[in-house]
Amino acid sequence: MTTRRWRSFVGCLLIIGSIFVLSEHAQSAAVQRCTNAADPGIDARITGCTDVIERGKPAAPHVLQARFARAAAYLRKGDVDHAIDDYKAVVQQSSADFLAAFNRADTRPRDSGPAPTSGSVRDGLRAQAHRALGIASFQAGLLEQSQEEFRRLGEMDPRNADAALWLDLARRRAGLSSELADRAKRLDMSKWPAPIVRLFLGQETTEAVLAAADRGSPAMRRTRRCEASFFAGELMLDRGRETDAMRLIDRALAECAWTSRERPVAEAEARVLHVMP
Repeated sequence: MTTRRWRSFVGCLLIIGSIFVLSEHAQSAAVQRCTNAADPGIDARITGCTDVIERGKPAAPHVLQARFARAAAYLRKGDVDHAIDDYKAVVQQSSADFLAAFNRADTRPRDSGPAPTSGSVRDGLRAQAHRALGIASFQAGLLEQSQEEFRRLGEMDPRNADAALWLDLARRRAGLSSELADRAKRLDMSKWPAPIVRLFLGQETTEAVLAAADRGSPAMRRTRRCEASFFAGELMLDRGRETDAMRLIDRALAECAWTSRERPVAEAEARVLHVMP
């Protein structure tokens, strides 16, 4: 009788162990689908990230990384509302408690998580979240919210040229006057993306900006060509030059990696431009 009970106990342990191993394997697979640098497909990434988010604590580093990755996937799918919800959650969870956890477990995926900027890791995370939320809001037409996010980013880092450019785009789209000339005084105009800033200020031509972008390593050239074509295209849209805007936005789509923040907006703009009479 004792032997039977022992065998039954061992059998239960083996079953529990098997379930645990399978659960761990499933979770590992979900993390891979969520954060893998390779493109597993939009729906597969969303599913994997959702699994990671639902299994973890809201402020855990890997959960916030999963929210970044899922938000990016939502943007690619055109589901801006869900992307905004995820970015807002990252901003809200970027607390002092998170900072300690993040320092113990920095697991940023290459394409979907935030990289630290100057100052604390927490501030770096919040900066990336404000930028992503601002871009998603711009894409959704929530121009007031977009401006608010880029203002916050500019307050965190007054020398952030990216924040200044996106804020100017949001203001232009809202029909407001530009503040870029004043903000440019605090920027380092000796390095990229200074040529784009000068373009927006009317001090540079589109051709000169595209030529300036075509310098450096192959990866750097592609990134800069993406940014130059995108922002130049947006400027042409603001000026009512739809044909030039379409050419530049199409060029941006040819250059922008699928992980770039500009690509979802460029895709949305291209859909509108290509159906315009």
